Amino acid sequence: MNAEPVDGAKSGGRAVVYLRVSSQGQVDTDYDPEGNSIPAQRKACERKAQELGFEIVEEYVDPGRSGMEVKNRPAFQEMMARIRNQKDIDCVIVYARSRIHRNATDAGLTRRELKQLGVSLVSVRDFTDDSEVGDMVGTILDAVNEYQSRASGADIAYKMEAKAKRGGTPGRAKLGYINMIEEVDGRNIRTVKTDPERRSFIPLIFEMFATGEYSTPQLRDAVTRLGLRSRPTKQHPAGRPISNHKIDQVLRDRYYLGHVTYKGREYPGRHVALVSQVVFDRVQALLETRTGAGTRQRVYDHPLKSGLSCGRCGGRIYLDRGKNQRGVVYFYFICLGIRDRSCDLPRLRAEQVDVAVADHFTTLQLGKSFITATRSAIEAGMKDAAKLGQQMRRKLRKERARIAEQRSQLLDLVGNWPQDLLDAKMSDLSDQLVRIDGELESTDSAPVIEAGKAVNTLLELLDDPRGLYRSLTDKGKRRFVQACFAKLYVNADEHTEAPFIERDELRPPFTPLLGGYEKRQRRESPLASTSSSKATCSNGDPLVELRGFEPLTFSMPWKRATNCAKAP
Repeated sequence: MNAEPVDGAKSGGRAVVYLRVSSQGQVDTDYDPEGNSIPAQRKACERKAQELGFEIVEEYVDPGRSGMEVKNRPAFQEMMARIRNQKDIDCVIVYARSRIHRNATDAGLTRRELKQLGVSLVSVRDFTDDSEVGDMVGTILDAVNEYQSRASGADIAYKMEAKAKRGGTPGRAKLGYINMIEEVDGRNIRTVKTDPERRSFIPLIFEMFATGEYSTPQLRDAVTRLGLRSRPTKQHPAGRPISNHKIDQVLRDRYYLGHVTYKGREYPGRHVALVSQVVFDRVQALLETRTGAGTRQRVYDHPLKSGLSCGRCGGRIYLDRGKNQRGVVYFYFICLGIRDRSCDLPRLRAEQVDVAVADHFTTLQLGKSFITATRSAIEAGMKDAAKLGQQMRRKLRKERARIAEQRSQLLDLVGNWPQDLLDAKMSDLSDQLVRIDGELESTDSAPVIEAGKAVNTLLELLDDPRGLYRSLTDKGKRRFVQACFAKLYVNADEHTEAPFIERDELRPPFTPLLGGYEKRQRRESPLASTSSSKATCSNGDPLVELRGFEPLTFSMPWKRATNCAKAP
């Protein structure tokens, strides 16, 4: 209904105009930076002001702001503050009541405040009157506007969820993808395709992080130097560097595996996956180990940083810097327990700890007979793995094709079956596909062969692990220590304060290989009494059989090859 001034309505005086659109998408619809809607609202408000004899003294614009809450609309807040403080406004002109409010409660509060200040509200499209009838009509219109907003929101949410269930991507495409409109059988279908300019950066981000050589800030700087920028926006037409937070989001997002998550539920997506499950899992494992690890690479760095624990109290040890009277800078390791005097481990010079770690690597040295027998078993194991893997892959691929066909048939039933039953069945089939994909991956003989080669190389390197450690760069030392040990517990001689490694926590495959090592250690816990000598260990053959060494026995849930697992 067009507004017509009736008895009781003000005319003439000073007015302000308030303009608003709900989303940024309504702004970005024309060559004009304001889009189409705001200029159209402005023109209609100017005509109404001229018709009623008002002089427009100010204009307030909230582009891309929801009408449900006033607290997120800076222009509206500024307008109300001006009306309260300067008291020089007679009228607020809007294109429609829905432009100033989509919330009946806020609308009522604003209407009452404007009336107390002697300011009338004029709508170009809606009935406007300062009488009791006008108040009643305004209240009804405000309630209808709120209902329409909420109903529209619920309808959009339902459609977005339905789209996710069918594998579509609700909302804006993620980094590495772009939104597109495809014409299919005369219909415009909104879909997502890979971004030709940015897609190659996504696997690169994952692969670089999976090396363990990059922190999030370092990774962000590296890909920025390689040319990665965000998609163009009005404020940044050429794009801008990706933030550290965005890099972290990308590394954790299962969307890049080909999945769509909506309201906490995951669905198989129609978009192209940019990252393999193997690389994604490796990245997640690395992120997990870094969470709370205490490594702040922007301060001081050292190859043993965050890998040491206190041999006396079991607490964390951190790296700090000192300077002597001659101004020479040196680094040392300190137990956190010193702060509250719960531990008496002295400060340990970093270079002395490095020597202690090198000496400790002699405990990883393996016997010659063990190495020979292991190499023979690896060769037999790789042959068995290849043969068994081929058989299992044929069966798994056949089963996967059957389940995929079932899921495809269920998608055709969307709208005919009860939604909860369809969701449950789809979820079950998706779980089966994920499980089979995992089993297919585990039956691939290539990783087994690569693992065998890696173990052979490892055996060669472990012929002299101490010498290998001392020959490495700082980066190489860090990776070697992280590959062998989950933790190293450092202590100090009670007389000389010389550091030594009291005990360790081995990583696979060293745990089964050297399982008897901890039993042979002289100090069995970090709380044991100290001694003036370093912990020693026999360098003889380990006391575990080869079947404890994972790469030597290829296994599936229903079958295991054990003919290659024989003790020397």
